[in-house]
Amino acid sequence: MNRYVALTCSALARGLYALAATSPNIVTVHLFDQGLHNTPRNLRNLLQSGIDAIQPDQADTILLAYGICGTSTLGLVARHTPLVIPRAHDCITLYLGSRQNYDQEFSAHPGTYWYSADYLERSNSSIGLGASTPGMIDSVYEEYVERFGKDNADYLMEVMGEWGKHYTRAVFIDTGQADTQNYEAVARDQAQRRGWLFERKEGNRRLLEMLVNGQWNEDEFLVVPPGHVVRQAGPDNLIESVPL
Repeated sequence: MNRYVALTCSALARGLYALAATSPNIVTVHLFDQGLHNTPRNLRNLLQSGIDAIQPDQADTILLAYGICGTSTLGLVARHTPLVIPRAHDCITLYLGSRQNYDQEFSAHPGTYWYSADYLERSNSSIGLGASTPGMIDSVYEEYVERFGKDNADYLMEVMGEWGKHYTRAVFIDTGQADTQNYEAVARDQAQRRGWLFERKEGNRRLLEMLVNGQWNEDEFLVVPPGHVVRQAGPDNLIESVPL
């Protein structure tokens, strides 16, 4: 039986807690606030501090339930304990269960806002998870509505050429771990008022389950030995580790 400490975004909290409870290994979960990937340097510093705070006798391996997340995990260093991180662009890959599923979705609909109950229940707004860029357009729009009213906000966003420029679809991912009815309604409402296509998809915990169970095949996971740092690699493997 191995001892793991898993560092993860709170948007994956339900799934990771559930899998940790049934894992053959001892898994301790540490949560970090969602949305921190909007400032990658800050998230990287927080994750590195979290890694450095884990003592050598606390864990056999440190699990990072993150993707690259806007370069947030690039530059992380394994000190005395190995790190394991999925070869993923962002948490959408972890919601969908594989990079293949992610690539298929991104190729077909690159302009997608992603929603899940896990994410929305810990969010202060209805902003979704952007497939390629953070949901900053929504936050600007909501601020304009509050300050100037909806009609003026719509006009300002139209003038700015940002509103609806890149996004055409909203997808609600059902992870099967919460009462999804109200949260799915939020995603449907967002799609309807913006004229977007709405879809509902079943989530897949495959990658997270493999992560906590120690099933780290080289194609889908990077194992970072002590004294090595994470850096970006070619398009196929996404990330690699190199000696400091």
